[in-house]
Amino acid sequence: MAEPIKSNGQLSGYLGLAGSAAKFGVGKLLKKRQLLLEGFLGFIANRFNTTPALQEELKGTLGWINLSLGMRSDDGELEAAIIFKDGRVTVEKKIPPDADCTIIYKTADDLNHLTEATPDEMYKMMLMGYMRTEGNIMLSGLFNYFMVLVFNNQKAVDRQIEEHKKSAQVIAREVSDSCSCRAERPKRRASRIRGKRVDPGVKSLEDPWLSQYGLEDFPRLEKFRAEYFGKEKEAVVCHEMAKLLTDFHVQNGYETDKDGKPWEPNLRKALSLKYVLENRKPTIRRHDLLGGTYSTAPVSTCIGTPFTIGCYSWGELRSFGKRELMPYEISEESIQLFHKYIFPFWARRNIHELWRDMIKGGLPVQIHDRFFSIYYWKTISMSETPPGYNMFIKLGTRGMIKKIQDELNGDPNADQEKRDTLNAMIIGLQGVEAYAANLSRRALADAQTETDPQWKAELENLGRMLAKVPANPPETLEEAVQTIILMHICFGMESTDDGPMFGRLDQTLQPYFESDMAKLKTAEEKEAYLKRVIDVLGCFYFKEASHQILAPDIGNWQNGDSPPNGTITLGGVTREGEDAVNDMTYILLKVTEMLALNDPNVHARYMPGKNSREYLRRVCEVNYVTGATPCIHGDEAVIKALTARGWDLEDCREWNVNGCVEPGIPGKNHSATSSLEVNLVAPLEMALNNGRHPLMAWDLGPKTGRIEDGVFKTFEDFWQAFKSQTEFLLEQMVIGNNQLGEVYQKHQPAPLLSCMYEGCVEKGRGITRGGAKYNSSGSTFIGLADVTDSLMSIKKFVFDDKICSFPELKAAVDSNFVNHPKLHAIIKTKLPRFGSGDPEAVAMANRVAGLVHNYMASHLNYRGGPHSTGWWSMANHAVYGRVTGALPDGRLAGEPFTPGLTPHPLASPNLLDNLRDVAQLDPRFLDNNIAFNVKIVPSSSDPHEKIIDTMADYAHTFIEMGGMQTQFNVVSTDTLKDAMANPEHYRDLMVRISGYVAYFTKLQRDLQLEVIRRAEYKL
Repeated sequence: MAEPIKSNGQLSGYLGLAGSAAKFGVGKLLKKRQLLLEGFLGFIANRFNTTPALQEELKGTLGWINLSLGMRSDDGELEAAIIFKDGRVTVEKKIPPDADCTIIYKTADDLNHLTEATPDEMYKMMLMGYMRTEGNIMLSGLFNYFMVLVFNNQKAVDRQIEEHKKSAQVIAREVSDSCSCRAERPKRRASRIRGKRVDPGVKSLEDPWLSQYGLEDFPRLEKFRAEYFGKEKEAVVCHEMAKLLTDFHVQNGYETDKDGKPWEPNLRKALSLKYVLENRKPTIRRHDLLGGTYSTAPVSTCIGTPFTIGCYSWGELRSFGKRELMPYEISEESIQLFHKYIFPFWARRNIHELWRDMIKGGLPVQIHDRFFSIYYWKTISMSETPPGYNMFIKLGTRGMIKKIQDELNGDPNADQEKRDTLNAMIIGLQGVEAYAANLSRRALADAQTETDPQWKAELENLGRMLAKVPANPPETLEEAVQTIILMHICFGMESTDDGPMFGRLDQTLQPYFESDMAKLKTAEEKEAYLKRVIDVLGCFYFKEASHQILAPDIGNWQNGDSPPNGTITLGGVTREGEDAVNDMTYILLKVTEMLALNDPNVHARYMPGKNSREYLRRVCEVNYVTGATPCIHGDEAVIKALTARGWDLEDCREWNVNGCVEPGIPGKNHSATSSLEVNLVAPLEMALNNGRHPLMAWDLGPKTGRIEDGVFKTFEDFWQAFKSQTEFLLEQMVIGNNQLGEVYQKHQPAPLLSCMYEGCVEKGRGITRGGAKYNSSGSTFIGLADVTDSLMSIKKFVFDDKICSFPELKAAVDSNFVNHPKLHAIIKTKLPRFGSGDPEAVAMANRVAGLVHNYMASHLNYRGGPHSTGWWSMANHAVYGRVTGALPDGRLAGEPFTPGLTPHPLASPNLLDNLRDVAQLDPRFLDNNIAFNVKIVPSSSDPHEKIIDTMADYAHTFIEMGGMQTQFNVVSTDTLKDAMANPEHYRDLMVRISGYVAYFTKLQRDLQLEVIRRAEYKL
């Protein structure tokens, strides 16, 4: 690689003329800037044309790496293009009509500012619309890669890291000298309470809380945990899967096969998956009781799916290890393979580009690419969905293949799509069998040379087990767990590895646990078996935790340390409506407590009157010990929301959690619950500005009237404007999601995953074609409390109490309340907010939620199913808030929005007010669930048992009132501040963000401050 220039000051020198207006006339200045932009691009061109090492970077494995990229400003001051073609680089004054991509700046000054920006500053400028990309986003990443080769911007990154360290030290000065923050978590873990056996489904555990065990009793898991949290980099970027997939298509074609015939999508997908699984290295981690890994790096890895999220990382291949958030380790071999071979092949075959090409850059793509109102998650993933592991393990791959063959033989009238789809399923299953066989051979071969007798015996057991499952149905719990995790890994190879969920694992595994236990005679045998089960499940947890999402830096900034989120759902009721809590419920809670990992994402269902208080107390104790997991769901509210769709009650009782908090029905419902993410503040701002989005300076929505013209005579008039802007954006959501669904049908179906769903084999249609029994698409909305409180402010202070006119309120908002301190004080102190106990605020929240839900539910998705509506926000409540202006509820510019469905911290000092208001929301409007964050801080003098009793009281009361979901962060503000300043003491400190669990010290600074800002309630 050529030696880069050590500072990006060169670029600033070319373009940094903002202060030169006095010296030059304006016309001369503009002309000078244009010449300097051309000169800057010419400098890059000259470097590539004259430097042999840079010339080598233009040579791809499959030919020259070509790119045409334009740069211009919206104000018309700048325009030029740089063309990389067949090993030569040229500059043009005008952007070619067929340019691959164009980077657009609001003004020429914005280009100058970006040259010296830190990553945080750059991302904020992107989100504020000062810079955007039109065209092929992956190829804009290629240009970033080239820029890194010429200009080293590490100086700005290092400056940001240093600034954050200094500010964290300032914040930590606020921590009380008497704070015992660092001793608190070990103290919690050391305190254990013996449980009572009261649940009818618990058959074998005398102490269901398993208080006799701690992590120190499981050396294998203790070692794995130390390795996981002791790694220098967050993950190793592995090229294996991406290379094998690319190899297959280079050899066999993508658009057409080797014979030049158009590929049938399911067969193309299945054959490429089989090739990947057959040729993967069978890696076995030392002392792991389960076979299968996501890559050749078994502790922590990213596999870089090239047709979705991996393609966004081209520009960061050489900076992964130096970034502030989530630094990755990547070898020079991997960099070269991604840059020269893998990414060039997928540059025009990734989901985003296929979508953009299909609709010719239509409005949904434009909205998506500006990152301000709608994010179409299908550009990244097929989305979360719950496979029917409970169905599959009764058959194994051979039994499933027989079922499919019987369907083929028994339907002589099957159309070609059905035949192709079913044959593709068989091919995918054969790939799974091949991978398991390779792992089995590897384990048995390693056992031959192993000198450690314990590991030798475990390798032999692993080899025998993988020779049996998943080809055949498992007969023991260990075999069942092996089957599930191996299938899960294979699903990750088929699509983006963040989609499939583990379902109701306690229900799936309990029959195997009972069968195993029935074979044991003595107490000693049962004790040894129980410890083995915990060991096996611990290995299962670490397998899920071992893979990270290969996210670009802006992805980490937006979605702060969000893991793949393979969910485990516990408890609740059975299909018949009876208590579902069993031995495995408590065993899985014990593993969750001991390992305290953010992935798997563990969830507990609770049905008052069916589930015992003892179970709820144990859930709360695990939450208290870990600080953030599991979260708790009200069974009755979720089941009501699902049955409102017209689905069978018995099926709805089987619901599990997908992704963050969303419900799905394992093996029956292709739920795609994270298809869409929407900033609900955007249509509010558009209603305030006659369809114009102020952040984007974009006249996007319908013209609904200018406040300054006095067109809104009543609150209902303004409500109609808000409704119109909201429904306009919702329409774009539905259109874009259905377009992307069509892209998946044509390019990335999932024949292997489709085997796991009732209906797919019988219909001969995969899950992307509506084959599952139930089909739905989920959306999540950000800012319900912010929008509700803003509407309440407009209604109360403008129309009801007439404290101010509507133009006066808008002027205050537009000025960030700078010249309106009295009005701001009135709003902050007198506004009846959602969460305050005010019934009108609750009614307003229901009205907003109903508006959104009713529109979405009335429009079918591309598979013929409904759209569901959820209220959780990942981490984007902090991101969008950071770059959004003031709102009528008194929120100032740059302050975060409220997370999920959580009321504003000013709503009430009384937690019960929050609980009551959230519980009064109509569950039909929340059918994709909610994230209700509650930060509670027990006193250090409170006894352990009293703390969990109080937590259980709050959870029971909330759910009994009709609450759907709540998640407790049991951590003090002092602890969080100390962790910001001293992260080395808090690498495993977990917090709930909005549905998912993150490690606090890995969050970007704005998100850390948002968690600190949340209302804190004493117990």
